[in-house]
Amino acid sequence: MNQIVQIRNLQKVFPKGNICIAENISLDIKEGEIFTILGKSGSGKTTFLRMIAGLESPDDGEISIDNNIVFSKNKNLEPKNRKVAVVFQNYALLPHLSIASNITFGSDASKQDLEDILEKTKLKGQENKLPHELSGGQQQRVALARALINKPKILLLDEPLSNIDTELRAHLRAELKEMIKAFGITALFITHDKEDAFYLSDRIAIMAGGNILQVGTAKDIYHHPNDLYCANFLGKMTQLSSNTYIRPEHIEISNDGILEGIIKDIIFYGSFYEVIILSKNKELLIHSFDDKLEIGQEIKYIFNGEILEF
Repeated sequence: MNQIVQIRNLQKVFPKGNICIAENISLDIKEGEIFTILGKSGSGKTTFLRMIAGLESPDDGEISIDNNIVFSKNKNLEPKNRKVAVVFQNYALLPHLSIASNITFGSDASKQDLEDILEKTKLKGQENKLPHELSGGQQQRVALARALINKPKILLLDEPLSNIDTELRAHLRAELKEMIKAFGITALFITHDKEDAFYLSDRIAIMAGGNILQVGTAKDIYHHPNDLYCANFLGKMTQLSSNTYIRPEHIEISNDGILEGIIKDIIFYGSFYEVIILSKNKELLIHSFDDKLEIGQEIKYIFNGEILEF
């Protein structure tokens, strides 16, 4: 599979406060995949995206897109010459322009190009409306149509789901993935939300302090984190010893268990209960579907999954 984006030894330091945003990052993004940079606020992920787009200049390193160097010590192409398109957090639609004009704004796309993109994004019949007349999902499709009409090699998405309520977010997330895969476009998705990353991504890079800490599929990085930071960031754990940990879903309450404990607390999360067990002076987190458990109850339990070691 071709590598659409190749990044080598990318570095960026903001002089004010000497803050490192990218520290010697090397990364490949494959053709047709949705690749996610997952990190907390301030981890450097948005600046990383902006450097690929040409909206921010690195201090060192090299960026290639579709086998063409777009940034190096001796080269720095303008964003319009990089074969990239960006969808921003708020979609940045122009409220006074029609949907058709929003899609073609700043583009030299033909009438046929517009017709094709309206068809592919299921916006046919909406082209004369204004943005406020569309649903949230339709507005997202307009932003995607505008980004894709010039046929970029990579689509860059800067937290497009972050300011959306939970119910609508799930719907837009599903629609976003469907659209990206339907176009067959390579996408780089930036987010701080683990659920978005796990749902959308073919591969995920965990970023912190300007570093890429781990790259892999959602399953790989969840079950086999590189270090304690990655393990904690991706979900709750219980520390068993100085270098071993276990996920809540890997502990099971069972009458056949040889380990014993007392239920200290029970928290209802809708689809499951998080049960806190006190065992040998240690608090264990367990996920359970049993609605008959009670605080103070003595239980037995077993480990039924992998123990993480660092």
